[in-house]
Amino acid sequence: MDEAPVVDVEDLDASPSANQAPTEADPCAPFTTADGRQVRVTATLDPVFEAKGFTRIGFRLIRRVMLQRYNGEDELTPQQVSQLSSAELLRVDLATIARGISRLRSDTAQHLSLIVPISYTSLSGLKGRTELVARLKEAGSLVKLGVICEILDADGVPPASLLTVVTVVKPITLLVVGRLADTNPKSIVRLEDAGLQALSFECPPALGDTEFQIWAAGAVIAAKRVAKAVLVYGAGTPARGGVLAALGA
Repeated sequence: MDEAPVVDVEDLDASPSANQAPTEADPCAPFTTADGRQVRVTATLDPVFEAKGFTRIGFRLIRRVMLQRYNGEDELTPQQVSQLSSAELLRVDLATIARGISRLRSDTAQHLSLIVPISYTSLSGLKGRTELVARLKEAGSLVKLGVICEILDADGVPPASLLTVVTVVKPITLLVVGRLADTNPKSIVRLEDAGLQALSFECPPALGDTEFQIWAAGAVIAAKRVAKAVLVYGAGTPARGGVLAALGA
């Protein structure tokens, strides 16, 4: 699978005080972290295309965690987000999926599928798992084929631990995907027994065509040893999408 540039951006922000805790009616409220930072979660829907035919197969929910300052906002990096506490990560995940559900309800057309990113940390705890499973079911009822759960921060998680989470989420989703930051083939194949149905990762930036082909061959072939499907984001051109399709992505 490949990804096109964002064509529809909507910031579905709530406006309550940053100190207000999210409630069932308002899971998207900004909140204050344990170290006193005020953050809020925004989301965009990015179309996802099948690499071989370049036909749209659904949308990917992309979250942004924004640090609010007196003179503006800064986006937290993925590493900074991963350093939030487990309770804070759960708030981020619940806000992300709530924004996706809100957008799906507001659209007149029913989309084929929606890729929802959720932190492994949130799914590994009983409280978070219970709340997120309920939201995944709700999102799945709003798309034709079902929701795709993309487990973030899968790098380095023991396969047995991932398998426990996958076993819970798999019955209510179209696919369970492990999102990887490290695309070294040796790192990828360590997830061979995690029960994942797909793996996903971003194309490295600024690669020439030859470099891209070398990288894609190593990463995709390794990923196919782990899972049946491979989602590759940011290829950028139909030609590179064709390279990925030929490799089985």
